[in-house]
Parts: sequence; C-alpha cells; structure tokens
Amino acid sequence: MAEQPDDGQYIVLQTDRLAAQLDISDDVVGAIGAALESRHLAARIARDANPQVLAEAFSAVVRVGELRSAITELQEHLGEGRNREDVYQDWCERHSWAFGNAYVARDDQRVIGIGDQVDLLMQSTASGLRDVYELKRPNMDVILYDDGHHNWYWSAHTAKAIGQCHRYLDTLHRAAENGLHPARRDIVAYHPRAVVIIGRSNDWDAEKLRALHGLNSRMHGITVMTYEQLVSQCHVLLDHVSDSASRSSGAESGGRLSA
Repeated sequence: MAEQPDDGQYIVLQTDRLAAQLDISDDVVGAIGAALESRHLAARIARDANPQVLAEAFSAVVRVGELRSAITELQEHLGEGRNREDVYQDWCERHSWAFGNAYVARDDQRVIGIGDQVDLLMQSTASGLRDVYELKRPNMDVILYDDGHHNWYWSAHTAKAIGQCHRYLDTLHRAAENGLHPARRDIVAYHPRAVVIIGRSNDWDAEKLRALHGLNSRMHGITVMTYEQLVSQCHVLLDHVSDSASRSSGAESGGRLSA
C-alpha cells in the first residue's frame, strides 16, 4: 500500500513480499494493511519517521511474534504429551535460535563418522567451531535417587546419551585438523561441547534441580538439560529480543509517533 502525505512524499509497504519472506498468513498481512489505511497515520509516519528505523522496528516486532509462536508450539508439544524424538528434532532444526545467541545456525551435515549421526551440529558465533546437541524423548527419566546410598545418579537413558556424546566428541576431535568431511572442510569441531536434552522437570523440586546442576558440574564438555529448561532458555532470549526492540524503537522515535 502507499499513501501520499501533504508534502508529496510516499511511504510504501509491500505486504505481498512481506508475506512471502516471513511465511505469515494473509489474515496477518490484511491486519497490517488495515492498520495503515489511515491517511493521517501514513502522513505522520512519512513525515516524522526515519525509514530505516521504521523498517528495523517493524522487523523486530515481527521477529518477537515469530519467537513467541515458536515457544508456544514447543510448549504445546510438551503439554499434549508428544514424545517422539522426530517432533523435537524438527522443531529444533526450524528454531536453532533456541540454543542461544552464542550460535549462528545449525549445519545440514550430521554424519560425522561411520555409524555416527548427530541430531544437531551448531556453529559458534565467536569461534566458528561446532558443538553437538543430542535430543532424547521428553518422557525419559533424567536423574534418579538412590535411597540406599542417599545420592542422585544419571538414569540409564541419560547415561546412554552421555556415552553417545563421548563417542561423537572423540570422532569430531580426531577430525578437527581436516574438517568433518572431505566435501565440507569448513565444518570444524575442535574440542567441541555436547548438550543432551532429555526428560521433563516441570514437577521437580529445588533439591532435584540442584542435583542435576551438581551432576552437570562434574562432567567435562557435556551438559544435560531438560525440555523445561530449554523452554526457559527460549523465554530468556525472547525477553532479551523484546527489550532490545522496545529500547531501539523508543530511542529512535522519541515518542513522536502515535496512531
């Protein structure tokens, strides 16, 4: 759409291209267009707003909505008791941002050796090196309590996943000098780390959460986290993006624009 304010300048929003790029519905695009139908609003925006700032602010708002939608999808998977690993594999592949700002994106390459295929390889923002993420089912036990010895220990499912990661890390370390695969020498995992995502902690008390932290602190290069902790990590990232978008929008607009 385009509106012409009194000074003869135009503001143009290509909602059809926006829909194609962001994969949002026609209803959303229609709502955006309807919100900007006002000639008065279009004139105010064209007169008072920096076009680049406006575009960045709009992009940030859309991004926040995208993150919220992704978190809701993950929570629905968990809430509805979906326990197949491929459900969470698919979600993680589409939303690699969930693993934090320390990573750029996932790699398509997953085969790291004969018989070894990792769930996710994530590229570090700082070093460009890769870390491993191993996904297990949400209905698996993470840690258990030994009443006889009065201590917590890894469940059989978690211990097996940790063993897998040890093998993956050894394979990646040996391949570090030459890259992961002759065709993909850009993929390098030098002294990589691994994260196992397994089980749920929605009904855990503080003691059990501390026990998981303690067991993790005694491992080198491997961390175990639950799906609830992944959701919490996503919320922290969402809050960070939302706050950044709000500060940027407020600082640049100076409160001059209003509908």
